[in-house]
Amino acid sequence: MGQETGIPALDWGAGRKLNWREEGSGPAMLLVHGSPADGRAWNRVVPFLKDRFRLVMLDLLGYGGSDPVPDAPQGRAALMGSAIACLIESLAGSGGPVVVAGHSFGGLIALEATLQAKPGAVSRLTMFKPMFMRGLSLVDDPVLAPVRAFFDAYVDRVDAGEPDSVGLMIDYWFGKGAFTRLPDPVRGYLNLNAPRNVLGVRSSFAAHMTADQLGTLKMPVLMVWGDRSPEVIPAMGRALQKLVPGARVEAIAGGNHGMLDFHPEAVARYAAG
Repeated sequence: MGQETGIPALDWGAGRKLNWREEGSGPAMLLVHGSPADGRAWNRVVPFLKDRFRLVMLDLLGYGGSDPVPDAPQGRAALMGSAIACLIESLAGSGGPVVVAGHSFGGLIALEATLQAKPGAVSRLTMFKPMFMRGLSLVDDPVLAPVRAFFDAYVDRVDAGEPDSVGLMIDYWFGKGAFTRLPDPVRGYLNLNAPRNVLGVRSSFAAHMTADQLGTLKMPVLMVWGDRSPEVIPAMGRALQKLVPGARVEAIAGGNHGMLDFHPEAVARYAAG
């Protein structure tokens, strides 16, 4: 069994650095966190995978120890994905195709990276509740309009500095009253990082991958959500199946957006394939 090996970094474009940590041994599995978290988001999942995989838990550009990228939302997700594609190709070059998994905003970035990586570099892609707003747009799903209206209102309230506005997003994903039930330190962290989360929201809606690009994916692609998720998530799964040949969907019983913390063994099982 491998041990944690510290915090390496990849130089990526214009002197930017992408940081990650590793644990375990075996074929490489790249784990991509959501917003506003960092690579530690996968900590409860790691014990269920590290005996079988060389786990690489990165910090997305602009998060944790990685360097930032410009805040302009147009093209930001693709730019973040290009850095991860470089890491995927580096890992694949030394140890064979890489298993890729991403959660929430990180699911979208994992998809961007997979689309940009060289053919054969990714062996399997699993996305846990990805922010696949682009898929809804590509299939013209009517659920997109009310979802966009909700998140536009959330963004406006964060931009205006409204106290506890991040609670709108938490309650949307976890259920009404979820934010007020959180411990004070957690609410403080979320409030402090609400502007960073807003960048992720804007970037998700501005993603511009095409149906033709998605149709080129040949590896197994799986989307997983909790069965307590809002309707927009199953709608994203249906869009994915229309756009990606052979894509599959699965639901974790009793799960919601917090599946990495509350259902880590199930997450690990789906990530491992």
